[in-house]
Amino acid sequence: IPALAFIIYLSAGLAEVNQTPFDIMEAESELVAGFNVEYSGMKFALFFLEEFAASFTISAIAAAVFFGGWNAPLPFLGAQLTGLAGQIVSVFWFLVKAFGLVLLLMWIRSSWPRVRVDQLMNFGWKVMIPAGLVVVLAAGLVVVAG
Repeated sequence: IPALAFIIYLSAGLAEVNQTPFDIMEAESELVAGFNVEYSGMKFALFFLEEFAASFTISAIAAAVFFGGWNAPLPFLGAQLTGLAGQIVSVFWFLVKAFGLVLLLMWIRSSWPRVRVDQLMNFGWKVMIPAGLVVVLAAGLVVVAG
């Protein structure tokens, strides 16, 4: 269940930040880069910085929810530390996980082709929504079953 939930979250996150598989409205090939043609200078740069900030936010939430957040991947890699050293190691592991997911998002962005509008709608209605419902129902059954 968690792996399917992570895939759904990652796909929805990519669609939310308008990165390449799902960037239909802001694509460079569509209407001269969409609404970006109206901006220049610092406002234009802030739109692109916002995309990367949103990618980091999506990755940080995924690291916290799906990958254990600030906990070390193995118990002997700093889980026994307390005080300031433990806090530094916890922040380090969280940032490693978050930036690893940012790299995954960038890899997906650079290697997958752009989808058409009809493909995106089919994917959303025929794959994402049923898979999301399966995850919610399965999680509910796990909670009820104890």
